[in-house]
Amino acid sequence: MYKKNIKGLLNSLGVKVATYMLLVAIAPLSTYLILNSIVVCKYFLRIEKTSIMSNVQKAHKIIQSEGLSLEKIAKDNGIWSAVYQKIQEKDTEWFKSYYSAWSPEVFDLDLIVIANKNREIIDEYGLKSNNDTQLLDDKIISKVLSGGYDGKKNYPSGIKMYNGNLYIIGTSPILLSDYSGNSRGIVIFGKKITPEFLQDIKDKFGYDIFFTYDNTYVSNMEVSKDIKDNFHLISESKSEETIKLGESKIIGSMDIKDISNEKIGQLYIVEYRDIFLTTLNLMHKYILVIFFFACGLSLILGLKLKNIIVNPMKEFEKQIAKINDKNSSINIKTNGVNEFNNFSNSLVKYLNQMTDIICSYRKENKTLRKISNTDGLTSLYNHRYFYECFNEKISSGCRQITVLFCDIDKFKLINDIKGHITGDIILKEVANIINDSAKGNDLIFRYGGEEFVVLLDNITCEKAWLIAEEIRINIIKSKKIQKHAGDLPVTISIGLASYPNDSLDAKDLIEKADKAMYFAKQNGRNQCCIYNQDIENILKENSNEFAREEILVDSAFALGAAIDAKDVYTGKHSELVTRYSLLLAEKLKLSVQDKYILRIGALLHDCGKIGIPDDIIHKPSRLTDEEFKIIKNHTILGNNIAKHIVKNPAIIACVRNHHERWDGKGYPDGLSGNDIPLHARIVCIADAYHAMISNRPYRKPLSQDVAFEELRINKGTQFDPELVDVFIKTVEED
Repeated sequence: MYKKNIKGLLNSLGVKVATYMLLVAIAPLSTYLILNSIVVCKYFLRIEKTSIMSNVQKAHKIIQSEGLSLEKIAKDNGIWSAVYQKIQEKDTEWFKSYYSAWSPEVFDLDLIVIANKNREIIDEYGLKSNNDTQLLDDKIISKVLSGGYDGKKNYPSGIKMYNGNLYIIGTSPILLSDYSGNSRGIVIFGKKITPEFLQDIKDKFGYDIFFTYDNTYVSNMEVSKDIKDNFHLISESKSEETIKLGESKIIGSMDIKDISNEKIGQLYIVEYRDIFLTTLNLMHKYILVIFFFACGLSLILGLKLKNIIVNPMKEFEKQIAKINDKNSSINIKTNGVNEFNNFSNSLVKYLNQMTDIICSYRKENKTLRKISNTDGLTSLYNHRYFYECFNEKISSGCRQITVLFCDIDKFKLINDIKGHITGDIILKEVANIINDSAKGNDLIFRYGGEEFVVLLDNITCEKAWLIAEEIRINIIKSKKIQKHAGDLPVTISIGLASYPNDSLDAKDLIEKADKAMYFAKQNGRNQCCIYNQDIENILKENSNEFAREEILVDSAFALGAAIDAKDVYTGKHSELVTRYSLLLAEKLKLSVQDKYILRIGALLHDCGKIGIPDDIIHKPSRLTDEEFKIIKNHTILGNNIAKHIVKNPAIIACVRNHHERWDGKGYPDGLSGNDIPLHARIVCIADAYHAMISNRPYRKPLSQDVAFEELRINKGTQFDPELVDVFIKTVEED
């Protein structure tokens, strides 16, 4: 009887419901927790490996930067006319007094070698002997000695093994101060990689670095014992990127090559695994807690479900059975029965309420989706939505897509000078112009701060280029933009790339359009460029030169501002003369290189005024003949200043000759007609025009019409007659 009751209990619906609930919860939960543990562990290991290899690369760059610093010191001492002469004379006493006697202490050097072309060591510090030429036998150093690096601005630096030790060295040929002449020898400065040196890197950057080479190692004191105890393990695992030291530490490694690109050892970084191990332990701990909690909760819910569903159903069954037995109707008093009686009406009511709520949520989601895909300032689509649109077009079978990558030139300068409110106004107007110029195409995105992307489908790159040109020209012509930008001309550079010709991937396509845009900037900005494979090679070759040109433009801009600050009456004279000059250059369709020369030359045209006394510049009456002679010297002073800033003779000539006259009566060289460089003739007109419309100590500013009439009167005498008419027309249009 007892067994029968037990069997009946186990077969009851309530127990079955509770059991099924428990099994339904435990099976997927167990699978999920186990798989999650495995996946997370692998993911953490991958993150850990990626992190330490990234730090290895950073450590390698730190070592490279040390080499570049030594190369800079070597160049500062090797490119020196005095050294060029003394090496010829083999003046060992002079070299010792200037180098090995004090340089090691000042520059913290462990190695100095100065040798002539004949491999004769003139001065040394740190060699085994004063006639040890082992370093000079290196193929790269030999190349420097043989003239392979003459005239270059970057010289070899890197790691070199010498006398059983690793050194970081920098080299330089011995040339004249202007990098001319055939090299007469070599300067080598070196710093030994010692425990103290690696400890200093640890203190500065936080990396525990050590090197292995020739079955030995060098490290800082903090990790020296760990490396010594595990050196056999490290030596046996040279081919692996990461090595575990027990459970608490991990090592990342990479090959190191010397200055001649020959492998000489390994660079390692030691990192602690505390965070990784703590995270894994916590994860395993909480997985067990979650598992037991879920099991208990499932069991409780199963029993609760039995009480909520099974018991009312049984009571309802009893009432029905009672009615059947008595063959009469009786009132069913159970709550379950009452709930079942009202079920249909309640169901309809709740379904209607749910429908209303779902419709409301759909409207809200649609609004939120629009907000999430739109840039708040320009009302264009945003960066994230670009990739979704691109992939949708590919999925829909679009065969050709062209991307325009647009970037406003020198926008940071506009923000810095005019402020972010003005910058936002310009951004919105540029967005409107792009939208109008794209002829109704609605796939226009604000990709970044001052970057915009236009997605054109089923349009060839050539047709897309015409749209890009229309965008560029309309921005130049926009009076609203130029009004807010003031004396800072707003232009845009645009790069184009197309699917599938250039790439099949949205991100890669954007990168290639970006490179085409950057190439346009390198070549003078304010132009459109279609991507091709050659662009990447040119960018790699010219990136340093472009950076130098950018620095030169910014330096010229700063120097022009300093000059203008001396003369409060003319305001931003240098900037405005530059703007008028570039407007005329655009009208004349000058080359990108000519515009670059004109930009620098116009910014620097009055740099010689720095040397003119303020009482002459600010004099409230007309200058005397003697004072005018003094102020005329500013062209010569400007010439002398400019030649120390730039090497381009056309820029220097623009600064020197912008006061020459067409009839030959100008200064300082008395040039006439077409003998005056074109850039100087352009700046001459722009300079004179802005001077006339500016307030002067001795007169009020002239009106534009009066200034134009003065230019016309003096064309053919003071000014180039052909340029005057074009200039007036250009300014009137602007």
